[in-house]
Amino acid sequence: MKKKLFVRLASVLCVSTLLLTACSAGNSSGGKSSGAGAQSASSAVDYPTKPIELVVPYAAGGNVDLSCRILASEVGKELGQSITVMNKEGGGAVIGQTYVINSKADGYTLLAQTSAYVSNIISGDASFKMDAIRPICMYCFDPELVVCSASSDIKTVEDLISKGKKETLLNSTPGAGTSHHIASILFSQKTGAQFKYMHTNGSAEQTVQLAGGHAEVGMTTYAGAQSLIKDGKIRVLAACADERISDLPDVPTLKEKGIDFTYGAYRGIGVPADTPDGVVKILQDAFQKAMESDTVKQQFVNSGFPITYKNSQEFETYMEDDYKSLESIKDLITTGK
Repeated sequence: MKKKLFVRLASVLCVSTLLLTACSAGNSSGGKSSGAGAQSASSAVDYPTKPIELVVPYAAGGNVDLSCRILASEVGKELGQSITVMNKEGGGAVIGQTYVINSKADGYTLLAQTSAYVSNIISGDASFKMDAIRPICMYCFDPELVVCSASSDIKTVEDLISKGKKETLLNSTPGAGTSHHIASILFSQKTGAQFKYMHTNGSAEQTVQLAGGHAEVGMTTYAGAQSLIKDGKIRVLAACADERISDLPDVPTLKEKGIDFTYGAYRGIGVPADTPDGVVKILQDAFQKAMESDTVKQQFVNSGFPITYKNSQEFETYMEDDYKSLESIKDLITTGK
């Protein structure tokens, strides 16, 4: 009798232990896990474990390339892995953009995301759609400058408009569909100045063409032409900004000249669309920390890059708004090549 009672008690204890173990497991990993459970899942992302590639869809030496190299060094420190900048220029940035889109969505291939991504889709130059790339962050907005060769007889923006109405001026751009190209199209639409476009493989080549007098006019940014502007080889006529640029206090805005036009180049980072949320979060945090570092801030100031930070969601919204605004001038972008 005692033996049977002992066996029954042992069975009850065994079942109780199993039930308690199951409940404990359920509470730690199942059910409502939006708090500590979600944080554990996020911290469990094993990334990065190897070097990362940052693709710049323009030639080396341009402002996108330079800003990415500054960031790559600092973000690499944050992530504990090296970030190598790889230039894949051509096709108005389509070649590099397509390369990243077709890469494995694991966070090891990043894209230098510029306004050309949106304009390439609008113009029909790209086969991909807006949702092919997932934004990580935006790090810079750079107002466009109306410039001309220092050897040109154009001295003011009024001279440019007057001459451009009488004859077609050769306009150098970093590539079809870039912000400089779009800005030139919009400027032409607003002022009546006519341009023929000389598309190059990046801002470095574009500014060399302008400085050498091979093209007479163009749109660029202060960061993209800083040294040539300081050397007096490129003349700045006006800024497409709401206020005068601090580095160019004597250069008027187009608004001051009665032309209601603001436009600029934005730069950011993106990854293939299916990149996991955890990886996107790690990258976003690393880039934000890098942007807040004294090292990046100082190097950006020295290079003439204005810092404008937007996180992943904010940058996505910004690009969607840009897409909507460019849709209204789709025909001008397509025919303005």
